[in-house]
Amino acid sequence: MTVQAEVEIVTEPSELVRLEADWRSLAELRANAFVAPEWFAAWLDALGPTARAFVPVVRNPNGTLRGLLPLVATNRAFRTLRFAGGDFADRVHPVAAPEDEAAVASAAASALFERGAARTLLRLDHVDVDVDWVDRTVLPYIDLRGLTWETFLATRSANFRSQLKRKLQALERSHAVAYRRTVDSAELEADLSAFFQLHDKRWRALGGGSTLADPLARGALTRFARAALRAGWLRLWFLEVDGRPAAAWYGWRLGERYAYYQAGFDPAWSSSSVGFLLLAHTVRAAFEEGAAVYDLLGGAEAFKSRFATGEQEVETVVVSRSWRPGRAVAAAGMGTRRLGRRLPPALRERIRRLRN
Repeated sequence: MTVQAEVEIVTEPSELVRLEADWRSLAELRANAFVAPEWFAAWLDALGPTARAFVPVVRNPNGTLRGLLPLVATNRAFRTLRFAGGDFADRVHPVAAPEDEAAVASAAASALFERGAARTLLRLDHVDVDVDWVDRTVLPYIDLRGLTWETFLATRSANFRSQLKRKLQALERSHAVAYRRTVDSAELEADLSAFFQLHDKRWRALGGGSTLADPLARGALTRFARAALRAGWLRLWFLEVDGRPAAAWYGWRLGERYAYYQAGFDPAWSSSSVGFLLLAHTVRAAFEEGAAVYDLLGGAEAFKSRFATGEQEVETVVVSRSWRPGRAVAAAGMGTRRLGRRLPPALRERIRRLRN
């Protein structure tokens, strides 16, 4: 039997605050930080006056929260509604229990287009779909269930196991090696600064632009890290050599899922494969914490395939009442987060201005 739903569009911050507890519970149920109120608040704050909350909230007839779409609206000629921080999220979906997801999405979308959306684009970045949309993204993962760190290693190639052991032993023979996770709020700002520096160094060494060079993205991820640390989700890991960070890993543990979001390393230590060693350590930490899945998130890079045991696909969807120039602009920007790191800075800036 279909359960009737009531939909309201929430735009006031005070109303969003009243939703936070139930909203957070649903995000934790789905083990996805990209749909948590902390991620939403970090990006809404970072966007400043150019955007405002525009959150369709779906309730059951008794008034309890069934789900919501964490959208922001831009103040432009062709208003775009999109998930907060969607460009920098790897997997997004309605904030709802899995069995309610389709119903919440349908009710929310219907409400949006019934309430004066003649000049509105609804752009849903990196959502799970089973139809022929555009901009497919591969999300590799490790299924940790039924395994231990040792039995997981046994499923990897002999070369993988040999390299991991040999690289770590060689580094430890000549240097003091330590793994450290940020747990104290007093350390967070300095640790985030170290992470961003290592991330930038990694991409400069590769000859491309950092995906986190945008001050807006950096500010939002800093705000999110603060909130995630308070919530107990943040996993900010460092591999330190002789007391100095050589590699860094930014991610989180939410529910049963351990998620790798971004990383960086000092190219001076690239021959020691410090990024590979730190990634392996975080997988081991996920086992030790009892996580069920380790998400390697967006991208089909070769180093991820060495760890992954499976993958899923997400898409980006643009919805409007009819084709308009604004929809073409929105579609033009879909792949630039991943492609941008390979483009010259001047061209990346031109594309960014087009999307804005």
